[in-house]
Amino acid sequence: MGVIKLEVPDVVTAVGVLEASLKREKLLLDRSISTTRKKLRDFEQSTGMSSKEFLKKFEKGLDGDDQEAMIWAGEYEALGLLEKERIAIENMLSQC
Repeated sequence: MGVIKLEVPDVVTAVGVLEASLKREKLLLDRSISTTRKKLRDFEQSTGMSSKEFLKKFEKGLDGDDQEAMIWAGEYEALGLLEKERIAIENMLSQC
């Protein structure tokens, strides 16, 4: 794990500001994750296929490359990135 060093005149205030900012960002990420999961559920319900199953077929070129497939693949990838960022923020918050 890496270390980030900041020089600030008031450590207590700086930690408070950092913690509040991270909590706001986590809230925004939670909303984005929820929205993205709903979009994925909508795709899954309309096709009767799980997103994981779809992505396996998509990556092999077996599920077409129409606009809906591209959006679905993008949403699936976005969810992974959002969840990774949320974990990073949770780890930082545990240090505050």
